[in-house]
Amino acid sequence: MHKSKKLLLIGGSKGNVHLLNFHGLVASYFQETCIVSNQEMEQSNVKVLNFELKNPFAMLKNVRKLRAIIREFDPDVIHVHQANAYGFITGLANRGKKPLVVTTWGSDVLTLPKRSMLHKWMVQYVLRSAVEITADAQFMADAIHGLIGPSPVVVANFGVEIQTMQASASREKIIYSNRMHEPLYRIDEIITQSTPFLLANPTWKLRIAASGSETERLKQLAKQHLPETSVEFVGFQSAPENRANYLSSTIYVSIPNTDGTSISLLEAMAYGCLPIVSDLPANREWIEHGVNGLISTGNLSEDLTNALKMNSQSMQEVNTKIIEEKATKKANKQKFEAIYDRIFA
Repeated sequence: MHKSKKLLLIGGSKGNVHLLNFHGLVASYFQETCIVSNQEMEQSNVKVLNFELKNPFAMLKNVRKLRAIIREFDPDVIHVHQANAYGFITGLANRGKKPLVVTTWGSDVLTLPKRSMLHKWMVQYVLRSAVEITADAQFMADAIHGLIGPSPVVVANFGVEIQTMQASASREKIIYSNRMHEPLYRIDEIITQSTPFLLANPTWKLRIAASGSETERLKQLAKQHLPETSVEFVGFQSAPENRANYLSSTIYVSIPNTDGTSISLLEAMAYGCLPIVSDLPANREWIEHGVNGLISTGNLSEDLTNALKMNSQSMQEVNTKIIEEKATKKANKQKFEAIYDRIFA
């Protein structure tokens, strides 16, 4: 009798949006999937586990709990997202018994190893425990090679759905930001740096989606710098709402200090926004300054002024081609399924 293919998917983030997106991408490959995360999710087979490392005794208890889940579910593949606490506890629980795939997200291989030698050792342990590793940008793959040597790394992202683009003439004078309200994403800088442009161009509006630990502070900051008509906070957006915002906005802005390939950037490109992004290696893998977007100068008002001079139709045509070739769900689904094919071979 043919044994069904079983996946144990492990990971988490605020709201688990990225983990759910990935699950949707690969679920059809497997007959059974169990998800282990740090919070409840709207899925049928989900186990909740604490992945914090602060208390060694609690950590070891959770390692034993995960080991029991692995033993009971008996997966063919374990796929953990992030080479941080999630990967570390998974590696300890698995002990090399099941094939382990590690998908890195960015900060886990870019900034975490720089915190201390212990953090670096932890990340290296996770990566060396894997039979397959993925990263969503080539520069992240290079960082992984710097940590563990020339191990193969598959460059793949979670993909975006291409929607029919609307003509630029139908777009509103909206600058769209939808990254989380956390220090990393510098939403405060978006507000303060765009203020001169918005004051000089009162028909334009900064629309800030999402939420986070800094939401209230950001709202107060906006009140201090801008009239109510120039900025709006719309909170967490569902997928259809987010898509509608992309399609109605002229410009998309994202200027974090560090990042891998941002799915929101790929979505903005797919839906026809003109992207303005921070000068990071991952962004330069997608954006050629002045051709299909702008790499920020560090002066967002200047960037916004320059954005108005760009040919939006030409920019959209270039971005559509890039997304179709490198960033669709279909293209990336094939990359992850090829990984599983190698494991089952």
